[in-house]
Amino acid sequence: MKRTSPSSLTIGVSGASPQTKSVRAMMKQIQDEGSTPVYLTSHSRNMRTAIIEDISRLHALVVMGNNLDIDPKRYLERYAKNDPKRQLHPATKSEMNTTRGRERALYETAMIQSAIAAKMPLLGICGGMQRINVLCGGTLHQHIPDLVGCNKHMQHKQGIAPHIAVVPIIIKDHTVLAKIACDIDMPFVKGDASECPKVIMENSMHHQAIDRLGGNLRVCALTDTVRMKDGTNGYLAEAIESDPDGLYRSQFILGVQWHPEFGASSLGQRIVQHLIKAAQGYSKKSPPRKSSITFEAVRSVKISKPK
Repeated sequence: MKRTSPSSLTIGVSGASPQTKSVRAMMKQIQDEGSTPVYLTSHSRNMRTAIIEDISRLHALVVMGNNLDIDPKRYLERYAKNDPKRQLHPATKSEMNTTRGRERALYETAMIQSAIAAKMPLLGICGGMQRINVLCGGTLHQHIPDLVGCNKHMQHKQGIAPHIAVVPIIIKDHTVLAKIACDIDMPFVKGDASECPKVIMENSMHHQAIDRLGGNLRVCALTDTVRMKDGTNGYLAEAIESDPDGLYRSQFILGVQWHPEFGASSLGQRIVQHLIKAAQGYSKKSPPRKSSITFEAVRSVKISKPK
């Protein structure tokens, strides 16, 4: 079968604005790989029409980060009534408190649902990863400094540029992300054992993180050991992907907590390359035809129930 050319692929990018540095950087990476990036917006369009039109013209979807937070009402009730995590944190800035934030939240939720329904390649970055996790039944830590007692994971608050790597990302072996990163050199890590995880230095710009993992997903990368305020040691999820034993096993779904579009490591461009490769495979599949996707079909897709 003839291989689809990257130049014939259209990759949708949803973000706060086409002028933000992160959106521009991601679209440039896609363009550098020979594919066509399209900024997605539902402004001034009927939601049904926007979703059907947009999902029908894409071969992959990228959901970018956000200066606002995922609507906590989507996941707080997944905690027990007596659990302190059920309470709204004062640092949480809900996207539903502004018109543009609310519009984007509704649009991206529907687009992610559409991509899952169509088995379309899906990449979530920072807040985009968090949105995927919440949609699949997961929850979020509302404010990481409460856990670790510092702003270690928010380099932008310390005036450190996003292209500078500040934290190690420990990639789990035998994952899709590990395959993507397999030949990246790690000069500061010694040892040739096959079970050794891949460690990549990356940027870090987030005050929230995954708490409970959504259904049919698996964690594929972690932080290094985090010293919690209560004196215990723990880890935070840095990346998630489709569970090979779950409902989405035949679909490329990847979420990363860092911002690969800024090129703090070579892994960012590798992720885009892999996304485009997945988009090539998606473009060759005939059932279901992209043009046959309806809003009703999207609404009926099986999304993991809250736990």
